[in-house]
Formats: sequence, C-alpha cells, structure tokens
Amino acid sequence: MKRLFIFIGAFLGVALVVFGTIFGLGWEAFETVSKNRAGLAEGSEWVEKTYSLKGLTDYIGANPQHVSVVSFNVNDPDSGIFYNANTPRTMGALQNILLLIEYERQVEQGIINPNEQIPLSDLDVFVLPKMNETIHKTTLSHLNLSKTDDIKLDDLVAAIIQHNDLVMADWLFFYLDRESPHFGWLWNDLLQELHTTGTHIPEPFIGTYITIQQEEVGMVLDTTLSIYKANAESYINNADFRDKIYSAFKEDYIGLDFQQERDALRWFPKTTANDFANIMAQIQREEVINSAASKRIKEKLSWANNSSTIKRSFTDYGAVYDNRMGVLSGIDFGTSIYDSHTSAQAVFFDSLQIAFWLHMSANHMQEDYQQRLIWDPALFETTLEAIEKGGADE
Repeated sequence: MKRLFIFIGAFLGVALVVFGTIFGLGWEAFETVSKNRAGLAEGSEWVEKTYSLKGLTDYIGANPQHVSVVSFNVNDPDSGIFYNANTPRTMGALQNILLLIEYERQVEQGIINPNEQIPLSDLDVFVLPKMNETIHKTTLSHLNLSKTDDIKLDDLVAAIIQHNDLVMADWLFFYLDRESPHFGWLWNDLLQELHTTGTHIPEPFIGTYITIQQEEVGMVLDTTLSIYKANAESYINNADFRDKIYSAFKEDYIGLDFQQERDALRWFPKTTANDFANIMAQIQREEVINSAASKRIKEKLSWANNSSTIKRSFTDYGAVYDNRMGVLSGIDFGTSIYDSHTSAQAVFFDSLQIAFWLHMSANHMQEDYQQRLIWDPALFETTLEAIEKGGADE
C-alpha cells in the first residue's frame, strides 16, 4: 500500500504544479483535481500489483473486458495469442494506418503527388483548442516548421504516423476523401481489400469531438450519414459554427471529468485486434496494394528504428500507437534480433480505470509490453498462462 499512496501523492502533486502553472495557482487547478477525485482512485488496487510486466499479465488475464491481444508469427499465423481477438475496441489514432494505406494507394494510382507542397496554414481550420492543438504545435516544432511554412505531402503523412498529429490526420482524411461519390465509399472499398470483418470506417477526429461536446447521451446513428463527418465539415466550412465551437472548447474543453471523458470512447469508431494484427502482417509480407507500396508503408511505420531500445532487440520494427484518456493501444510488426522470427501484433487496453491508466501511461508500460512480447518468449508464455488462468481466451 505504501507504493500506492506514494503514486497517488505524486500524481496529485504533479497535477497541482501543472494546473497551478497554467492557471496561476487559481481555483480552477483545485477544482480540476477535486472533481476527478473519484477517477484518481478508480483501479488503484491494480497500481501496486503492476510495477512489473508479470503483474501486467495478471491484469490482462483478470480483466478481459478491457484488453485484447493478438500476437503471431507471420510465417505461422495459426499459432499465437488470440485473446478477445474479435471484441470491438476503440480504434482511436490507430485509424491512421488506414489513412496511410489509402494515401499510398492513391500515390500508386497516380491520383496524388507525394511531392506536392502543402501550405500548413491550410490546416488551421482543423484545430480544436485543448484537443489537438498542443500535439500539432509539438509536431511542427519537431519538424522545425511554423504554420506559415509549406510541407511536402509525403513528409506530412510520415509525421501523422510518428506523432499522431490529429490536425494533420483530419486534413489528410478530407484530402483523400475529396473525390468519393458518397459517404463511406472510399473506406468501405479499402476495408474490403484489407479483408477486415469488424472494423468501422475511419472518421475525422474533430467531428467526433464536436459530437461528444454536443451530445452527452448516446443516440442511434443513421448508417447512411456520418454525423461526425457532417459536424467536421460544418466546422471547416462554416465560420460562424467554427467560432462557436472553438470558443466552447477553449473555454471549458468538452466539459467532462476524467471518467466521463473515458466513457465518451463509445463515440469512437471501433475495430478488432484480429483485423489490425492481420493488416500489419499483410504490410510486413508486402501484400498491401503491391510490393513497392508496401515498402513505402513499412518505411513510414519504421520511425522508431533509430531508438536504442529498438536497436537492442529488433532487426526491424514498425508501429502505430495511441494514448488517450482510458486507452493505450498499438499495432506493430517486428523481427527479433535473438531468433529472427517476425511477429505481427495488435494490443488494446480499452476503457481502463483512470488511476490504472495514469499508472500505465506514465510508465510507458503498454509500449514496453508490446515490444517485449515479440522478442521475449518468457513474457509470451507468461501472458498465455495468465489468459488461461483468467479463463477468457477466445
């Protein structure tokens, strides 16, 4: 329990410092912490149990409602881990893999020019304060660019994969979809080509966030019309609507506490670990579109290959990760430096308890777990044992 109290105390201390810095030690800092007290205690019983990856596998086995894991050797796809493989999970920023594939398909068909220069000022209308603004600024800083500069289209796409820049992703979503004869045609065609069975079409993030902000209860969506896309188009094209929404987000975010923000994940498009692990396997085997396009996709996914951690354990590695309130997920492929086998994976920690999510996120546990699952046979076996003990393996 001592470590648990230390964790909670440290988090509260950091929260006070952060919010105090932002608001000048004003009332809002204390109000934010106060209204999230329940969330900060949620799942705390697991915090002290999961300071090792062995402890994390115990959580995986005991909480099938929150976790899906698919991991298999691409040369032997029938043997592996298939834990809640077909359970719908929040797709989140992992949908950027679909944007990347469609982008390369249109490049291959000569529809778009990867060397086209895109004015970054064109992306300004896709910014939502406190939602996608900070990461966008960080991405531009990393690229040594300002919003008055231009960026090569191919570099913009690579930045989306590496940095999860949702402003860039939304711009690309509409750029790719501009010629579609009706809603969903482009993405349904792509998902069919990728042999998916449980994956929703991607949606613009700004449309999703605006819908969450406007609607606090679930509703039945007309499957012939995307409310998310309609809201996004209104924000992009209607200055009055954009000013109203921009002010609302700037003033009070989306007005949700941590638990409500986590519960709002129900609005996001879903996928399955099985679908996305199989997509990664197709990419690794260079079966997506054609070999040349697959190689370009693999190159953009390999952004982490220069890190010492990856070099130490992999001969090659490619991934997309997502981290948002309540969600830690990733899709990857990698070749172990120890035995040269190559795995494709999809790991979803979805709708997590708030304290446990904070613990995992702060310690980068999901990324560590997912990477080691490829090169560490002991962790692979421990995961299988935890799943068998939990009795929820599909």
